[in-house]
Amino acid sequence: MLYALSAPIALVAGCAGLPGRTEPVSVNVADLRMGTAGVFEQQYFVTLRVRNPNDRDLNVKGVVFELDVNGKPFAKGSAGKAVSIPAFGSQLVEVEAVSTLTGILRQLGDVSRDRGGPPALKYRIAGRLYQSGVGGALPFADEGEIDLRDMAGAGEGK
Repeated sequence: MLYALSAPIALVAGCAGLPGRTEPVSVNVADLRMGTAGVFEQQYFVTLRVRNPNDRDLNVKGVVFELDVNGKPFAKGSAGKAVSIPAFGSQLVEVEAVSTLTGILRQLGDVSRDRGGPPALKYRIAGRLYQSGVGGALPFADEGEIDLRDMAGAGEGK
């Protein structure tokens, strides 16, 4: 009987030493650069801004994500870089992403159907940050829009 009571007490005492609840991280696209471009595959470098709202450093060992543009799959990225995001801070993380000919053709088809000028570029990124040690994967998602008409007007000397 004593053994039956001591097991739950030991379990609760062991859990008390675990780190507190982790608040969700915020991951945003900070930059996108073209790498190499071939007929069948295109390489990009996506810079992610990772924000840590927690009171302890977040040690990341890798990241994976998918990038959609205008509601269609565009590129997939991954990196096995170790980076430490300071408590209540942020860090830029550059990740290689790859798109295929199919992804590019989807986007070109959408642009050619838009008769009123360049479309807005809507993007959505979703993925996981993998922590070093205990903690597992932290999911993230972000979306935004860039009005290409504004960018075209900015270059006209207005």
